[in-house]
Amino acid sequence: MATCVFRSPVASSLQAFWEMRCALGRKGESDSKILCYLDRFLMSELKPGLPITADIAERWFKSMEHLSIGSRLNRMSIMRQFCAYLSNFDPQTCIIHQSFLPRRNRPAPHIYSPQEMNLILDAAVRIGPEGSLRPMLISTIIGLLYSTGLRIGEAQKLLLADVDIEGDLLTIRNTKFKKSRYVPLSPSTACQLADFLYQREAAGFPTAPTAPVFISPSGKAYRPGRICEIFLEILRDVGLRGPKGERGPRIHDLRHSFAVNRLAQWYRQGENINAKLPLLATYLGHSSLFGTETYLHATAELLEQSNIRFKNHFAVPYLKRSKGGSHGAK
Repeated sequence: MATCVFRSPVASSLQAFWEMRCALGRKGESDSKILCYLDRFLMSELKPGLPITADIAERWFKSMEHLSIGSRLNRMSIMRQFCAYLSNFDPQTCIIHQSFLPRRNRPAPHIYSPQEMNLILDAAVRIGPEGSLRPMLISTIIGLLYSTGLRIGEAQKLLLADVDIEGDLLTIRNTKFKKSRYVPLSPSTACQLADFLYQREAAGFPTAPTAPVFISPSGKAYRPGRICEIFLEILRDVGLRGPKGERGPRIHDLRHSFAVNRLAQWYRQGENINAKLPLLATYLGHSSLFGTETYLHATAELLEQSNIRFKNHFAVPYLKRSKGGSHGAK
């Protein structure tokens, strides 16, 4: 439940909105605090029986000009979602367009090409120490992230009990939105994971069902931060990233790459992308399609495929000429 008692004229709606978000897995403390801030703001700005107007929303935005862009964006996004929710019960509630929200200055995600992945995986198996399990562990986890779209934290938390090699299946438990899901594996990914587990057992690491899959020399799961550090070192080694302090490709871009590659394949197969998005959202572990849409970045291949489909759909065939040379229609 929320950490405060709502007291504004829309207190009951705020409570219902919060409970709905909890049911969807959004139980973060930051969301709860923002709703409490919004409630206190509406106590002085909103009169009982009247709707939330654009003027009220504007004053809410003005009241946080001293905050960082990230904090403002989070608070504005919560109010935007709450107004959209409230408009279902009070149509006079203002609808805040997404374009009104400030934008983070984030670089576009890097979509790794197959050639780049070959360079990365080749470098991963050479990282050393020689004779240790680490090179195979790092190359396996990178390949798993690229081929499944898992979050780094989800891969790091995998236990041996979560891996079904014979069934080509992973069980992802208690994810970002407090839900669990199954993730099918391609035969090649399952084969690579099986090889790693064989080498892991041969190296003498614990084989109990509760033991972590990606285990460190200390016997604990590798920290996501440490895996990210090693990944960045590999990117610098193969020339895909500059010196420390410079922005560039990240490990999370493996997840973006998976989503875009999946979409590109559906385009090539002529599938209905809108009908397929819920499947992708479920596979990636999103609570709604809004989260999935952030991964739908255009690539040259996607643009090319969509252009071909557009032309095929709207092309008008030329009128055939008659034997006498005149057009078939006058």
